Amino acid sequence: MLPGIIFIFSIVGFLLLKKWYVTPIIIFIILSLLATTIVKGTLFIYVIFFTALSIVVSLVMKLNIHKK
Repeated sequence: MLPGIIFIFSIVGFLLLKKWYVTPIIIFIILSLLATTIVKGTLFIYVIFFTALSIVVSLVMKLNIHKK
């Protein structure tokens, strides 16, 4: 469920902010805070994975917008 939320948040964030790098930074900060406070950093690999997913989605959106 969380990958879907990250996917949708990345698309909406890119469409609203028009910058591909802002949404992944926000996702990284939020998930890092959650990982360090709630689970004490044991799931930090998921933070990296979801940030990478957000970067990929944002870059694909950027390439699709500039192709048109």
